[in-house]
Amino acid sequence: MVMKGEVMKKFKHINFEQRKTIVSGITHNKKLCEIAAILNLDPTSISKEVKRNRTLCKYGRSSQECPLLTRWPYVCTNCNKRYTSCHLNQYRYDSKIAQDNADNNLINSRKGIDISSEDFKELNQIIKNGVDNDKSIYQIKIENSNKVTKSLTTLYRYIDKGYLSTKKIDLPYAVTYKKRKYKSKYNYSDNKIDRSNHTYLDYLSYIHSHPNAYVWQLDFLGSIKKDYKSILTLSLPNLQFTIIDIINLPNSSKVVEWFDKIEERIGTDAFIDIFPVILTDRDPCFNDFDGICFSKNTGEERCKLFYCDPYVSNQKPNVENVNKQLRKFFPKGKSVDNYTSKDIKEKNFTLLNTPLKSLDSYTPKQAFIKVFNEQLFNKLFK
Repeated sequence: MVMKGEVMKKFKHINFEQRKTIVSGITHNKKLCEIAAILNLDPTSISKEVKRNRTLCKYGRSSQECPLLTRWPYVCTNCNKRYTSCHLNQYRYDSKIAQDNADNNLINSRKGIDISSEDFKELNQIIKNGVDNDKSIYQIKIENSNKVTKSLTTLYRYIDKGYLSTKKIDLPYAVTYKKRKYKSKYNYSDNKIDRSNHTYLDYLSYIHSHPNAYVWQLDFLGSIKKDYKSILTLSLPNLQFTIIDIINLPNSSKVVEWFDKIEERIGTDAFIDIFPVILTDRDPCFNDFDGICFSKNTGEERCKLFYCDPYVSNQKPNVENVNKQLRKFFPKGKSVDNYTSKDIKEKNFTLLNTPLKSLDSYTPKQAFIKVFNEQLFNKLFK
């Protein structure tokens, strides 16, 4: 028995064993307070449980309800008239049926999404507008933090389950389309260049001795064979910072000229500070490592250049990922010849002003300015 002054547990969730105890108590004609004391529950919790989950076991010939069912035990289990002269509806309480009802109610109560209809419509429109403008779900959430209160995981779940008008196929790289390649675009085996002191093993050795050096990754975005122009990508993984430009009829001398122009804009000392190490693949356009590494003005070494091993693109994964991101601006199989340097700069600024989770919601531009300074940033994109 519950002692005087002891607080009984309020109704929360009655389990199957407790329901069997209730059935046993009703069968043995126990009072409500006695069963409540055994289960250490509030009597009203038990009475509500029985009334809520009692089942009709026999239809009566009369439409009237038995007045005895208005008080405990609310069922006909111990009624003397149950099998004789009763012509009214008869009820019983079954622990298994009660448990099934409780489980179904619990499931149904958690169906749907935790948001009002108006807020959902606003959320749906914000996500759709952002995705239509080539923004990531993370960027959309950051830019609309006052309106989008759901977590990033919840937003992706809404999309995955089809709740939003934005579907999974609308997200970049949620579905990958890639036709298998059977021939390499470049035949590196015919590229007879002595890369002594510029191999990937040399790169690993240099980084071991200079662990804090900034390493830029250099590549060309793949283009269709009939294009005259190609997009050059230079990426700094530490800051997720990317410089892209378009080069007409690219070759090794034009790549050297491109680096020379950067040095002219920011100065040799700043170039040495910002671009100490560059890692690239064995594209013939990057063959002139002396032209890239040494300043035309002073003759001093302005950077170190190293080459990945043939056909091992994962040795420079960051720039490969950047090229993947660029595909939302420059779809594979589409010509880039119609783009100008101004067009490319606009796309570049879009990348640099995108808040990233890896930078704690800061943009690559903010990270670059924090590490270097705003003046250098402005010179780079003069």
